[in-house]
Amino acid sequence: MMTKKRLLLIFTVFLIGVIGIWGFVLARHGLHLYQARQEVKSMLAGGMDTISPAYAFQLLNEIEQDLTVIDRSLGWTYPLLNNTGKKTAQIQPSLRYLKSMVKYALLFEEKLAPIMNQSVENQAEMTSFLNDLLGDQALISQSVFYSEEITGYHAKIDITALPFRFQDDFLMLEPFIPLIKSSGQLLPMLPEMVGMTQPAQYLLLALNHDELRGGGGFITAMGTATINTLVNIDLQLQDSYQIDDLSKAYPLPPQPLQDYMLAGIWVPRDGNWSADFPTSARTVQQLYELSTGQETRGVIAFDQQAVQQFLTVMGAIQVDPEQNLWVDASNVLAYMQESWGQSGESENWWANRKDFVAILGKAMLQNLINTRDYKKIIALGKVSKNLLETGHLMVYFTDPIQQKLLADLNLDGAIDYQGGDFLYWVDSNIGFNKVDAVILRKLSYLVDLTDLNNPTARIIMQYEHPVEMEVACVHEATYGLEIAYTNMFQRCYWDYWRAYMAPGTQLVNATIQFVPGEYLLRGSDWRGELDLISDLPGLNMVAGLQIVPTNSLRQIELDLALSPEILSYQSGVIEYQLNLFKQFGLNELPVEIILTIPPNYRFIEYPTDTMMDQSKSSLFTTISKNHELIIFSFQNTSNNP
Repeated sequence: MMTKKRLLLIFTVFLIGVIGIWGFVLARHGLHLYQARQEVKSMLAGGMDTISPAYAFQLLNEIEQDLTVIDRSLGWTYPLLNNTGKKTAQIQPSLRYLKSMVKYALLFEEKLAPIMNQSVENQAEMTSFLNDLLGDQALISQSVFYSEEITGYHAKIDITALPFRFQDDFLMLEPFIPLIKSSGQLLPMLPEMVGMTQPAQYLLLALNHDELRGGGGFITAMGTATINTLVNIDLQLQDSYQIDDLSKAYPLPPQPLQDYMLAGIWVPRDGNWSADFPTSARTVQQLYELSTGQETRGVIAFDQQAVQQFLTVMGAIQVDPEQNLWVDASNVLAYMQESWGQSGESENWWANRKDFVAILGKAMLQNLINTRDYKKIIALGKVSKNLLETGHLMVYFTDPIQQKLLADLNLDGAIDYQGGDFLYWVDSNIGFNKVDAVILRKLSYLVDLTDLNNPTARIIMQYEHPVEMEVACVHEATYGLEIAYTNMFQRCYWDYWRAYMAPGTQLVNATIQFVPGEYLLRGSDWRGELDLISDLPGLNMVAGLQIVPTNSLRQIELDLALSPEILSYQSGVIEYQLNLFKQFGLNELPVEIILTIPPNYRFIEYPTDTMMDQSKSSLFTTISKNHELIIFSFQNTSNNP
């Protein structure tokens, strides 16, 4: 009897001890994880370029140990936790999601050490570093495994079901998920994309956003970047006019170029007419191959804003050793404009006016290749992402799998209709000038949902030409008596405009101005014949012509009938979504959105800074990204007192 009691006592003490040790270990690692959580949040808030790599990886190793111990300690409780409530069911996927994220990051600790410690000192060492990184098949396989595991656990997590104080932690990780998911697909293809297996040639387009076109700015220069490795790149750029080979059978250009610029052939420099960048990129690629016989595996397009933003990170670079001439973000635009016109009196000015593009491009490329500072590399990555989102840097891959990776990250520049309302205004400068540098725009969109079955809208697009000098509107390709880039601002604005709308939207009325034939190359009047056949599949379009003289204000008004299908209904709540796009190359667009709903309805969701007035909301904002999604929701107050 005593023996049984003693055994029971020993077992009880042992059980209490085990539970105590289990609880102590769990509490110790849980407390350390909670403390580390604050440090990780601080680092992420400060930006990746402010983080000490050695300390970050040390912290990640400690967190990985904490998560492994906690996950193992709770393993036997998961069947119970997963079936006792919505919150407790989040514990297992959340822990394993975080553990996979940390393990994914730690994969690169050893490989990135040379660049993080700045021990890579020359091109040969950098080539060796890249070969070691991109040639490690085990690393690539593991990264693919963890990217898929992270994606799987992420799909099982409901952040709203987590304790409120932890929701921010998971929300801070959300921006990394698309990148991690894409990396698992990208890394196996990266060696081929960056010329590690064989040279990879890309088409480069230098765009001028002072002369807007659908696919960004006018293609002022083009050429190729042939990548043998990331530190061995042959850059060739030249005036886009020099690409033309009139012995080739070029196709006919889009009708507006034929009608208003009297273009009889479609040459590469006019190839980015489409307002959908992948379409523009493919067209330019095909026209370039027709001209030169050179095939390329992708297109990289950039404008002045991209150059300026890259120099903000890179700092000053030397473009002329003989004259000790340096440029940086503060003076690069002036350098471009002065270089364009500085040889205006020479006989070879036309052939040499864009030589600076290649000179500047090669200087920037060499500076980039010589960069060993990981903080600068991270900063350049952040700038690149921002430029892709704002339409000043655009990339297209011929390979459909690679192109899909861009699409999955919403960085492909494609214009797709995904439902709801839609508005995309596009200007094309057809006046042989650089007037877009000074034109001021404002877009107003007035949506009337008073009759939910018959919604209507009005677009008001306003243009201001602030140059005070009065000039005659003569439609011709001329640089004037005094060749200077800024003189190209002092011209009237010839604009072929396009408004893309949701597929069910119909034009009711247009308030526009006729253009007399004396102001057009073709010599005949434009009497308001609007183009209504869209060149973007799945969208409706209204397009036409206008001239904005110097020191004047002009506006175009379009009255529209909207489809009631742009509204969605759920549980008595009506939602209105507007997909608003900004033109590539345009720095920003001031926008006014006024939404009127039935008088017996009230708004329950609307964008920040919206002004409310009974059944009307007014939003005044400026958009700089390619795409903004604006959401309003409202419900009937008679049913919901």
